[in-house]
Amino acid sequence: MSSQTPNLGQEHSHHPREFADFTYAYPVISRRSGGVSIGVNLNLDKLCNFDCPYCQVDRTVPKPRQIIDLSRILAEVSQLLDSVDDKGVCHLEKFSSLPEESKHLTDIALSGDGEPTMVPEFPAICAGLAALQAARPALNFNLVLITNATLLDRPCVQEGIGNLLARRGEVWAKLDAGTEAWYQKINISRISLDRIEANLVSLGKMHPYKIQSLFCEIDGATPSPEEINAYLERLGRIKASGSRILEVQLHTLARKPAQATCTPVHGTFLRDLRHRIESEAGLPARIYGAEA
Repeated sequence: MSSQTPNLGQEHSHHPREFADFTYAYPVISRRSGGVSIGVNLNLDKLCNFDCPYCQVDRTVPKPRQIIDLSRILAEVSQLLDSVDDKGVCHLEKFSSLPEESKHLTDIALSGDGEPTMVPEFPAICAGLAALQAARPALNFNLVLITNATLLDRPCVQEGIGNLLARRGEVWAKLDAGTEAWYQKINISRISLDRIEANLVSLGKMHPYKIQSLFCEIDGATPSPEEINAYLERLGRIKASGSRILEVQLHTLARKPAQATCTPVHGTFLRDLRHRIESEAGLPARIYGAEA
């Protein structure tokens, strides 16, 4: 399966998480969503249980812990939804130069400067966004959780996901490695890769989801053939468990990483991997960027 995305200039390569005087919500053009995505940043303090060298978040200036203001989150999202007409087209000034088909609202995405499921208010936030979605059925947008999959075994996280997916939504869960060694190089976490696999298995028995995988070079090293074989084996095990994987999203670096020695892999690497995912793991796969 191949994917070509219209060239929308810097809208795809630059995703600032600031908009007007908002604190939490920000609109972007999302390559993976295929239109306008309203992001909700739940990690203003930049806390995360991953320390990915490819991360685009600047943690050189830490921010203090902040109490989540649910009412403000919902008010900001509601204001952005007010900019969308009854045909689903977003009329924010920042997108005025784009064609109408590129400005269609596709989703509200829980993401941000860290891992969103770490936030204690996660279930309530998911329920609040689901209520906004139900109140505007004509807009026909998804609710999306973008997660590193480390905390999917927590009951409160499962409750939140249930709230989020009650009407129409998706989980995009990270899987960047096949071996623990590469995982600790690419994601750096106290939570093991085996636990992430177990979490993905459990999630897939309750809800269908998408896997998102980023591949890059670190210190001049590309993931080895043995690493890729292990990655494909993990995908195969997760699928064989009964998990319903809708798609594997493949991408590489598109913005400045935290570690300068991280560089993008070539499009050929991703195309070869896409073919193997489809032929060996039997899963649909799509490349986002790096098609050349």
